[in-house]
Amino acid sequence: MRGSSFGYLVRQGIINTWINRMMSAASIGILTACMIIVGGSGLLAVNIRDIFKSIEEKNELVVFLKDDADAAAIENLGDRIDTLDHISSYYFVSKEDALQEQKEFMGDKGYLLNGLEDDNPLPASYRIKVDSLEYLGYVVDELKMYNGVETISAPTDLAKTLTGVEKAFLILGSIIIGILIVSSAVVISNTIRLTLYARRREIMIMKYVGATDSFIRLPFVVEGITIGIVSALLAFGVLSLIYESLGTMFGGSGISWLTGVSSQLIPFSRLWKAVLGSFVGFGVVLGAFGSGSSIRRYLRV
Repeated sequence: MRGSSFGYLVRQGIINTWINRMMSAASIGILTACMIIVGGSGLLAVNIRDIFKSIEEKNELVVFLKDDADAAAIENLGDRIDTLDHISSYYFVSKEDALQEQKEFMGDKGYLLNGLEDDNPLPASYRIKVDSLEYLGYVVDELKMYNGVETISAPTDLAKTLTGVEKAFLILGSIIIGILIVSSAVVISNTIRLTLYARRREIMIMKYVGATDSFIRLPFVVEGITIGIVSALLAFGVLSLIYESLGTMFGGSGISWLTGVSSQLIPFSRLWKAVLGSFVGFGVVLGAFGSGSSIRRYLRV
């Protein structure tokens, strides 16, 4: 196919979108609605995953050392921690630092601990953060085997609960989004078939006068892509407006838990590129594939 013919067919496909604007509007409306539902579900999943991640980052385990642990034992434990997998960060807190922390925590009542410097009851410790709560139990079990460890304080029950809830949510969310995507594809495919059925005589006439399959198919594919891009832009605009409006509404509601939700929402400025790219890609692929595959039956004449 020559470049001039290709350009003509592309322009013809775009023009046909306007000429058949009633059917195009129906396709755009359905595809936009599907994208908003799928995109909204995706944004919800991303935000909930981010909340779980922030909870993970705030939890740490504390390894309290025995009072008779000398400098060599403390250093050996630090070396052991450094070799463990799934450790994101750790630091050592001496007995003196622990006492100072407790004074600061007590605020105005911190003076009650004055005089304990020579007989400090607080143990030295290592404060450790894991890269995922999923591996918290593994790290605790490894550190328990070290002789210099007195006790380990770790939110193991919370870690198991959060890990189970997160996995269940991710599985359920993936299933729901998958169902929505398949449903969207079926609905859009049927809408495109209706559009092609209404223009079946036009296709048959072009076929009888000698037009090749690619010559007939390309304008419809371009039309489908155009519908997909327009739908993507509309869905992106509507979803961004809804997302920002919900954040503003929650933040100004005066209800503490809604204000907390608003503060935890990921700013749309961090998400818009991924959302727009996903919408455009989804619209282009679905429009092109739906038009290209649905027109086959009308080319068999």
